[in-house]
Amino acid sequence: MTKHQKTIKQIEAKFQAGKLDEAMDLCNLAISLAPKDPIAYRAKARLFQIKGNYPEAEKYYCAAMKRMNPEVDDLVNLGISLSSQQKYDEAIVQFDRVLEMNPKYLHAVIQRGASHWEMHRYDKAMEDFRLANEIAPDDANANWILGLLSLQMNDFKTGWPLYEKRWQSERFKSRKLVTQKPQWTTSSNANSALVWGEQGIGDQIIYGSLLPAIRKKAGYVTAMVDPRLVPIFKRSMPDINFMSNLDQVQAALHETQIPFASIGGTFIQELDDIEVHAARRYLTADPELVEKYRQELGLDPNKLTVGMSWISSAIKIGPHKSVNLEQLMPILKGDYNILNLQYGSDKRAIDEFNRKHGTNIVTSSVNLWSDFEGLAAICMQCDVVVSISSSTVHLAGALGVPVLLMDANKLWYWGNTRNGRSLWYPSVQVFPRASMVSPWDNVIESVKSALETGSFKNGG
Repeated sequence: MTKHQKTIKQIEAKFQAGKLDEAMDLCNLAISLAPKDPIAYRAKARLFQIKGNYPEAEKYYCAAMKRMNPEVDDLVNLGISLSSQQKYDEAIVQFDRVLEMNPKYLHAVIQRGASHWEMHRYDKAMEDFRLANEIAPDDANANWILGLLSLQMNDFKTGWPLYEKRWQSERFKSRKLVTQKPQWTTSSNANSALVWGEQGIGDQIIYGSLLPAIRKKAGYVTAMVDPRLVPIFKRSMPDINFMSNLDQVQAALHETQIPFASIGGTFIQELDDIEVHAARRYLTADPELVEKYRQELGLDPNKLTVGMSWISSAIKIGPHKSVNLEQLMPILKGDYNILNLQYGSDKRAIDEFNRKHGTNIVTSSVNLWSDFEGLAAICMQCDVVVSISSSTVHLAGALGVPVLLMDANKLWYWGNTRNGRSLWYPSVQVFPRASMVSPWDNVIESVKSALETGSFKNGG
């Protein structure tokens, strides 16, 4: 066995042992020993892909393919590396090549559908996800994704049953409640129901609009939510028992149970059902805190107060939804009170931004990450909120505060609109981005125009 062959075997051993840096060093050695052998290039590409360095992964997959006829897995991985750089059309070319070789290669169908979705070619995306569903009717990922797209396209009767497959998908990260109690339905004869928290704060707020609908049918309702939401929900819905989703729930409190998102499938079967069953202005801020922060901020009452939030912390989709603060200068330069609603923002960094750009973004003393009572009170200082999709939008919408949403089309429920307004939150005006590779400029210009004309005052 040559030194090069031994090195190739060592690469695999290090890879299986999770020693990725050592495997990378061995790839470099193997390439130096045999520059024309594609195996080390492919291994190096895979290592870069795992590390999230997609440009380098693309480079080395291409280098490997110059030295060999590519296999379907190589083409799929190259496509994923391209789509991870938002090179969606280039990625689709690779997935097409895979499907020419193997028309039933499930992962390529799903990835191609996802790329079409990002480019807002919804018809083509739907074709691919339906094909994935035909290829693997029991595949939870294929079912769940088809459900999400169906919900975004307002096809609720198709979407909800498929959305329930989320619990079988390894990509769905919420923990399921371990219980022997039956799931609550509108035909349940039980006198008590537990609604248990799943997914993020924004999801709990939007599905929380349906809690009063459950309360009308169940005598006693307990809802488990993120602990940051407990106080505001308790104030706003006093006839429902709220508790932290981190606490242990007593079995005696409920005869039936239902996860938060499944409430949607219970009540929303047609687009008009959202207006029928979802509550409006259903959260109420603490009036004492509203007054406290009004005095603290001392904003000019003769100017429009615009709350601003521009970054999402969601691990996978946050960067796609977010906007750089510099991009918002056309709005920040306006004659407004600009109020910082961005959780996690550093006041010193905002003050430095103000000095550098001549802006006047005001930051309150509220911890915008942990104090949702304070955040609600701050939202109530705003005539309008300008934001990317985040939990702040959900909170402001539930409070009835006007919102101009800069939407990246990453979340299905922002597609449930009428005349550009969210059916879940009528005070939210949705400005969708043309595609995931489109600049935000047109969206920001439309939002700027809405501020100047006051069109945000016409909803809610």
